[in-house]
Amino acid sequence: MSVRQQLYLFVSLILILAGLLLFTDAGKILYKNIKLDTTGHFISFFLLGALLHHVIKISLFVSCSCLIFYGALSELGQYYLGFRNAEFRDFYADALGVLAFALLQWCIHLYRKRTAI
Repeated sequence: MSVRQQLYLFVSLILILAGLLLFTDAGKILYKNIKLDTTGHFISFFLLGALLHHVIKISLFVSCSCLIFYGALSELGQYYLGFRNAEFRDFYADALGVLAFALLQWCIHLYRKRTAI
């Protein structure tokens, strides 16, 4: 399976999981504790990590570092805007999305290394 096929598979799984969480009772239970906006931050930064790493071909460390820094700057910028509010929860979701992508890439790397032997 190529890297592109794996990426499509994981994006599809994330979208299916997000749909299940949005439209089922489990999603209603989770929604009381986690805002939909926070879930959107997680998914968007996960996909941004995939975009930077696979499409633009930036190294994993650099793309993760830049995205976490970008998440912090965007929340800091929202703090100073009058019509937006900064939330640490959103930055936390941004960082977790990027780190989840990095963990997934690391697991794929270890799997390929193990099967190549």
